[in-house]
Amino acid sequence: MRDILIKHGSSEIPLTIRRTSTGDKSGSVSHPADPESHPSVANLLRAALMECAPPALTKAVIAHHCFAQACVSANEDLDAFLSKDPAQRGSVLTTLTASTSYKATLHYRLAHALITMGDLDAFTRDELEVYASLVSNRGKLLSGAEIHPRCEIGRRFVLDHGWGSVIGETCVIGDDCYMLGGVTLGASGIANNPAVRRHPTLGDRVQIGAFARIFGNILIGSDVFIGTHCCITHNIASNSIVTLRSETQVVRGGMASTRK
Repeated sequence: MRDILIKHGSSEIPLTIRRTSTGDKSGSVSHPADPESHPSVANLLRAALMECAPPALTKAVIAHHCFAQACVSANEDLDAFLSKDPAQRGSVLTTLTASTSYKATLHYRLAHALITMGDLDAFTRDELEVYASLVSNRGKLLSGAEIHPRCEIGRRFVLDHGWGSVIGETCVIGDDCYMLGGVTLGASGIANNPAVRRHPTLGDRVQIGAFARIFGNILIGSDVFIGTHCCITHNIASNSIVTLRSETQVVRGGMASTRK
């Protein structure tokens, strides 16, 4: 079992977190959401909805204020992605068209809107939840990331290289958080979990490295950096850095062909 090392307070912050957690504590990205990309984001949300829901529901949802809010949130996610991931080269077209990771957050925003509106006269809440699940599953198929539509994710969320990531039903994620691939925000149990809050709560500006696992109804404070492959089951205070302490890599000389 590998141990983890938790540093608090005045610890030197790695460069990756220093860029987004120091100075301007608002966590704002370098420029406001681009209004010109808003129609393209809205079109993608409409297309996803049209593929998963009947025409009557699609029309009612598009006219609802929750859909408008989903468009705004998805546009802010896009802007954060472009600002924080240099691989996108600042290209709105490339990110909207080809980024599977962005598709995960885009579908989450739409599915969550369907879950939260709950006041469409012609459709029951159960029907809305069914179509929210369909939208969520479409996002999972396109991105490889599973984000439950009932979880709560704050503004300007970035899921980078998101394949294999899982965000559970009762997770709460603050603003300006950044996650890499293979991350699990799950329950501490396996079978027969209680139908109560059982997943982690993350503060603002939390960064989580690839394949990290955070289990249970625990609190991860704001401005926390969690390194790759960490497994966390207890609360982490704000302004902490969590990394693996004991990871051994052995390099030996010799030619592979001489080994028996």
